[in-house]
Amino acid sequence: MPIALRIGKWIATVLIVLLLTIYFGRAFDARRFPPLGPEYRIRFENEFSAAQEEQTDWSAYIAIEKKLAIELAGKIDSEARPGSRADRYSAASLTFPGNYSSNWNRSFEMSVPSPRGVAVLLHGLTDSPYSMLATAQTLAGAGYNVVAPRMPGHGFAVGGLLQARWEDWSAAVRIAVRHAMSREGSDQSLLLVGYSNGGLLAVDYALRCNEDAALPCPNGLVLMSPAIAVSPFAAVMDWHQAVSWIPYFEKFQWLSVLPEIDPFKFTSFPKRAAWEVYEVSKRAHKLLEDPIEAGQLPPILTFQSVVDNTVGARAIVTSLYNRLPANGSELIIYDVNRNSTLLHLMKDQPADSVEYFESLAPLDFGVTVLKNRNQSGPEIDSLTLAAGETQANVDSTNLVWPPQIYSLSHIAIPFRADDEVYGDASGMDKNNPRVVFGALAPRGEQGVLLLTSDYFLRTRYNPFAAYQARYLTEWLSER
Repeated sequence: MPIALRIGKWIATVLIVLLLTIYFGRAFDARRFPPLGPEYRIRFENEFSAAQEEQTDWSAYIAIEKKLAIELAGKIDSEARPGSRADRYSAASLTFPGNYSSNWNRSFEMSVPSPRGVAVLLHGLTDSPYSMLATAQTLAGAGYNVVAPRMPGHGFAVGGLLQARWEDWSAAVRIAVRHAMSREGSDQSLLLVGYSNGGLLAVDYALRCNEDAALPCPNGLVLMSPAIAVSPFAAVMDWHQAVSWIPYFEKFQWLSVLPEIDPFKFTSFPKRAAWEVYEVSKRAHKLLEDPIEAGQLPPILTFQSVVDNTVGARAIVTSLYNRLPANGSELIIYDVNRNSTLLHLMKDQPADSVEYFESLAPLDFGVTVLKNRNQSGPEIDSLTLAAGETQANVDSTNLVWPPQIYSLSHIAIPFRADDEVYGDASGMDKNNPRVVFGALAPRGEQGVLLLTSDYFLRTRYNPFAAYQARYLTEWLSER
């Protein structure tokens, strides 16, 4: 046997052994996760699937959610849960969804008189329709009838995400669009709004709406932290299936297993969900690479933090915006707080976004960057690089960075500071105390809590939400 062939076989053997060692090392490591309660193992019999699309209109979809609520109550006894003050499945908890004015884990609608259009709002992965509430209120105020569907696998128990497939999400989007088109105002304008994975689903729908003559194409897209560029690591997220069907390795299905304390967002994360997002991303990117397909997209308005551990601002430019026609699309970038005392503790300080976009100019889309007026104060200026221009214009604003916030985050974009769940506690009803996740700042010894410091330190609300709402309203008025 030639030496080169022997060396090649030896290297291949070493690589296989190394990969198997890593794989099973992680499988055994997953066994250290906390015990899995019924919310992780639940399998819903009544959840919607894409196979039911032809027989499911909006009212039938709402009926499915009612069945899911009954099924959840039958499989998880909210009265018998341990006495945790922060357990979304305990009726005595401060975070039990049923103790809020409305259970926003379900699909909802908003109606306005004399609408100028209809809007379909798509929430993100592990989220619920609650994440679209503030934007829905903005759009209703701008004259839109709103439809906000719950994506399959969401809203009831985190184990539902082990069942959900991207085809189910896409089918739910189409059901919501069909219903929106039956509403008053649909003859004037159809707007798709997507947050995180909902942004990816909105783009995917807009790229494929021409494939079905019965489906309308949107007149505009609004994206918030869109998961348009998924990490390549997601491509291996389904490899766990080789052993996770074995009860001994059951926990290997999960990327994280954490206490489910949030009323309207799952805390734990199953690997299967990341794989499904990856599948949608592949579909969308294949069409975005075709100039003809990408050229048919409507105007897009995106709000994005320059630091985002799910998708970066530059990835949105290279994956989406650079492929759009000159159709009035705009990108709004929230810079980091360069006056923050924590700036020099960042692992990598983001480069100047304005300089980056000016280096690419002229562009077929407009860019606005909100950044510190200077590094000696929290005041913020708006720097706008219009489509076709090569230099940004500077405008002063009345915006300032709140103390102790050094940046926004992927999850913060759609939430107001006065949000009763994710805000800064300014909107809390003192007569009805709740857990306000955006204001949590626990102190104690390290290593004690099941949730890491990252969970509590992450910004959960957008201090510039009022600016965002105004910008969105003005952008729509120009369409």
